[in-house]
Amino acid sequence: MAAPAAWRRRLGWRGTALLSYGTLWIIYGIGLMTTPRAGLIRAASVITSLMGLHCWGVAWIVCGLVACVAATRRSGRDTWGFAAAAAPPTIWGLAYLAAGATGEYRQAWASVPLLAAPLGGLLIIAAVTGRRRRICTCEGRRRDGQ
Repeated sequence: MAAPAAWRRRLGWRGTALLSYGTLWIIYGIGLMTTPRAGLIRAASVITSLMGLHCWGVAWIVCGLVACVAATRRSGRDTWGFAAAAAPPTIWGLAYLAAGATGEYRQAWASVPLLAAPLGGLLIIAAVTGRRRRICTCEGRRRDGQ
């Protein structure tokens, strides 16, 4: 039982969030590559016209791996992991929104909140657990022995 506690201390909230989302994105990417669905293809037609579904699956997996690697970094040095974790649902959410708005696939709008929810979670974790940045190098020091 000491190993999970040590990992929890090492990762902290930020690392745990990145590891969780990264793992989910890897699984979702594998799902895109192995089980194509007609509704998903229609809803994501805006972006699947740029790259095939298999390539998008690889993109989700790569972003998931980047997030998992960033989970092991200290707070403040893991920002790139949050960007990688936020990229796939942002792109796909916008594609679903466009598909719903243009009538390409009217039901696509219903999936937008499901893609926006992870973004909200990532933003909250990043904001709440982010380190306070110093405004200047003199902050925190007292002058004249005070």
